[in-house]
Amino acid sequence: MTAEKTPPLPGDWLPAMDAGSGPWNIGILWYNRSAGRLALYVQHQHCNAYGTLHGGAMATFVDGQAAAVLDYRDDDPTGHTPTISLSVDYIGPVPAGSWLVADVTLLRATRTMIFTQAVVTVGGQVVARSNAIYRNVPGKVPQ
Repeated sequence: MTAEKTPPLPGDWLPAMDAGSGPWNIGILWYNRSAGRLALYVQHQHCNAYGTLHGGAMATFVDGQAAAVLDYRDDDPTGHTPTISLSVDYIGPVPAGSWLVADVTLLRATRTMIFTQAVVTVGGQVVARSNAIYRNVPGKVPQ
């Protein structure tokens, strides 16, 4: 089994989604809700001309951070939480063959919005950080 098809670290990892739509087909995102983490195996298709993760692929990855803290179910078509705002600070390069791991914190959830932040690491080194605001939908506010 290839690395992108297996969980990146010990723990309760599940495939969150196959993020295959749009210009960045980044593949399978993994989440560990009990730890508030999201992960992605970086492949050459995610990289720029310099051989490191493209900024657009990083933005697509961190836009999935809500999956690490919310109760998503594949059988729930109302579960989509549209992005209202997303900011990304790029701190370091990410080579192909690396596991990106985002430690996600739910900052606040209101009736209409969800606020999160994430610190993204590769091998324990911080490579990005992100803040996001999502539209809340009924039933998505974590209990």
